[in-house]
Amino acid sequence: MDMDSQTDSDWEFDEAEDEKDILFTKATQQVQKTHDKIVPSDLLQLYGLFKQATVGSCNTTKPGMFSMQARAKWSAWQELGSMSSEEAKQRYVEKVKELFPQWYDAVQKGENNKISGGGGTGWVVHSVEMPPTDSEDNKPDEEKTIFDFVKDRNFQKVEELLRKSDLEQLDDSGLGLIHWATDANDISILSLLLSSGCPVDLRDAEDQQTALHYAASCGHAECVRLLLQYGADRMALDADGKSCIDVADSSVLSLLQ
Repeated sequence: MDMDSQTDSDWEFDEAEDEKDILFTKATQQVQKTHDKIVPSDLLQLYGLFKQATVGSCNTTKPGMFSMQARAKWSAWQELGSMSSEEAKQRYVEKVKELFPQWYDAVQKGENNKISGGGGTGWVVHSVEMPPTDSEDNKPDEEKTIFDFVKDRNFQKVEELLRKSDLEQLDDSGLGLIHWATDANDISILSLLLSSGCPVDLRDAEDQQTALHYAASCGHAECVRLLLQYGADRMALDADGKSCIDVADSSVLSLLQ
């Protein structure tokens, strides 16, 4: 809530680049250093602008309906349409300036080395956490199903309640436990499901996607590795004829090839 074949973590400028490009680079470094202080909605906006600036218009397939994190990231990028790279860079810098005015003041004074944090540039926040809805957050435990506990990442309750019949069941949303565990990036619950006999290539009802599609599109590297360890089919196609490789975030693409 990251989707293309290009690497977006090593994007650098040489000394010949103009001042606007250098400022954009410094802005990405500031986001790297402070991403844990930025709310999800702003992170998504910055993600979309970064992709537009470095890749261009969105050129990937929309992730499955319930692959929440990947879908949110895709939407943040896709809604920018044909915005030019130059405008995306400018808006990115303006957003970082809005969030961190002291950073911008320091950059203008030539003091950015004190606050940039060093390191390379690029987008490092691949999983933008999506906050729970009020109904999910306030639902009492006695009313929750095993699906709810997977969404809550409550390993103890999932282990306590898990039955063999649950492993192939799809909920009202058309997803299995394996899809929810993967979307949540919960490697412990995913491992429990797989070791208990959950079909590794179980498909959702809406888009016919496997958990590997979800893990790949969300950039969940540990989940990708675990699913492949259990024999997940890299070439399984969803309803749009896309494999996990076709929808993969660039951060995990090498694991799938």
